[in-house]
Amino acid sequence: MEASETAESIHLSDDTEEAIHLSDTEEAIHLSDTEDNETDEPIDLEVSWEDVLDNRKLTVEDVMAKTFKTLEEAEKFYYSYALAIGFGPRRDTRGGLFEGKLRRRQWVCNKQGYRDKNWLDRETDGSGRNRRKLTRQGCMAKFRVNYMVDEGYYVVRAFDEDHSHQCANPRQAAFIRSHRNVDEAALGNTNTMTKVSIRPCHAFEYMVEQSGGYITVGFTRKDLYNKLDQQRRTTPLESDSEGALSYMSALAAKDPHFYCRFSVDDEDRLVNIFWRDGNSYVDYMCWGDVLVFDSTYNTNVYGRPLVLFVGSNNHRGSILFGVGILGDETADTYTWLLSTFLDSMKGKKPTAVITDGAESMHITIGRVMPEARHCLCSWHLSRNAHTNLNSKDAEKAFNGCMNKFQTVQHFEEMWEVMLQEFELRNHFWTTWMYERRQLWAQAFFGDVHMAGMRSTQRSESMNNFVKDTLGAGKKKMVDIVP
Repeated sequence: MEASETAESIHLSDDTEEAIHLSDTEEAIHLSDTEDNETDEPIDLEVSWEDVLDNRKLTVEDVMAKTFKTLEEAEKFYYSYALAIGFGPRRDTRGGLFEGKLRRRQWVCNKQGYRDKNWLDRETDGSGRNRRKLTRQGCMAKFRVNYMVDEGYYVVRAFDEDHSHQCANPRQAAFIRSHRNVDEAALGNTNTMTKVSIRPCHAFEYMVEQSGGYITVGFTRKDLYNKLDQQRRTTPLESDSEGALSYMSALAAKDPHFYCRFSVDDEDRLVNIFWRDGNSYVDYMCWGDVLVFDSTYNTNVYGRPLVLFVGSNNHRGSILFGVGILGDETADTYTWLLSTFLDSMKGKKPTAVITDGAESMHITIGRVMPEARHCLCSWHLSRNAHTNLNSKDAEKAFNGCMNKFQTVQHFEEMWEVMLQEFELRNHFWTTWMYERRQLWAQAFFGDVHMAGMRSTQRSESMNNFVKDTLGAGKKKMVDIVP
């Protein structure tokens, strides 16, 4: 089985497989490190406010007389100077290498130059692109250093302090993007507070108080949330998967009926994983006659669908039978998942299965348990009727055909009346639905115990419950495991 390409891959070392004693795990999980894409982010230079205050007094002669041992020192100086004056710098041109050192580096104001004409044309070509604010104003301010081979340090060769625009005042300069950066200390404090249920927004306010105000904290609340999101995406995923499976191993040690199985592709990347606990096993043995399963997205950083197996107990309360994370939603993948689910339940098959109508699920049910009755979700069908039919009366007639307890002959009569009354005889959607009538019309389920369910709403409600429990944002696997 091959996995679809995803932005991240999960990796575990071989010794981890030996440490996990779950039922019939197929192979160890492996994850490759994610690559950070180079972006135009602020540079972490840790500029001190003492340097900023000193740089406000510098003249052109003072700057031209400066020397620097490294480019980092030169960059730190210019960023500190820019913060003092009230503009945002950015890197510009650079020269060749000499014994591993750049011969030349130049920085300019972020308003240097003008926007390329091709981009201006694209914004006005009627393609619907949103016009972005013009930030380039032809500013000539610059700072260039050259490496002196004989002396072994950098000297200032060009410095222009004149700007073609008004600079920000001291209270505004700290909020220019080039000067905002969430350092490792602030990120570490936020992570620590998050572990004891302190929200990032409250952690930010705490750091504002500690630093003396919003100007001196060095970043905004949005910067902090962006940094946390970047951390979730770039954290080495070995720790994520190892943590999740270690936790599952601990659950298995306490719960003899705990079950987990996963599979990998030819490149040792995680494809699919399924797990359930002992309570789910007992619930399924008691109330597993009708099974509802549906997938949801936006729960994990891998962009993979989360599939929940849901049923109803004797009090008509929703119960969870198992959980799966899949690499894709093909028929082969669902076949693996449904076969694994049945294996975890000692082969007991439901008498009816309710899905949202995905063709891959329909194929899978025919492969794995052809004797089970497949029922399409009535709520999804009602929505489709609203989209495809031309009137509310036609929708009402269709819902009557779908939900009314009647004989098959009575259904056929009602269907014929609907086609004639609303001129739907050659309608593509009603024709297609009639060909699949045994999957959705109540008349064909009179002899099947459905536990009072006709839709996947229980699964949808469980999906919402899971998302509310996990909280906002996409989570790692270790956060999803119960």
